[in-house]
Amino acid sequence: MLGVNADSGPGLRAGRSGSEPLLPSDDRANKWGQPRSNLVLIGFMGTGKSTVGALCAQYLGFEFCDADSLIVERASRTIPEIFAREGESGFRARERGVIAELAAGERRVIATGGGAILDDTNAACLRSAGRIAMLQARPETILSRIGETASRPLLGGTSNPAERVAGLLTQRAPAYTGNAERCFETDELSPV
Repeated sequence: MLGVNADSGPGLRAGRSGSEPLLPSDDRANKWGQPRSNLVLIGFMGTGKSTVGALCAQYLGFEFCDADSLIVERASRTIPEIFAREGESGFRARERGVIAELAAGERRVIATGGGAILDDTNAACLRSAGRIAMLQARPETILSRIGETASRPLLGGTSNPAERVAGLLTQRAPAYTGNAERCFETDELSPV
């Protein structure tokens, strides 16, 4: 279970990830020296960013912002439709605009798309926005959570989704861990 640290103000705790809260009750800056007004969740699809983000926002009294949902709403298309019509570059351009907008706000919990942090512009915006937490899970957990892979642009058409997820996790690991202040394993966790 992901929970909050009632002893020293709002903060995430998870298993072996440590006992220091992610959002201390004081005004310390993040590790890049930026004021910490938002909580940003990064990680691969199916790691729990939207679920955990909504719960954290409710507890903290912050606004919850799901970048992918906002992209879909503004495009009036699903993510697979955006990829099909505009390609990945079109989707990433939309994502860049949404990330910049969300990062400019305060008192937000921002759930990013799985590839958002791979873009240097997005990474810089998110680092300046507040504290960054990475949610991670094993490939088999991810696949059980996301269900049908055919509708996922980066997984559709592969004969071995588990191998594809493992490869993408390895490829993205430096961007995820290099930008996160804390990492939380969500395999054995539930939102309640």
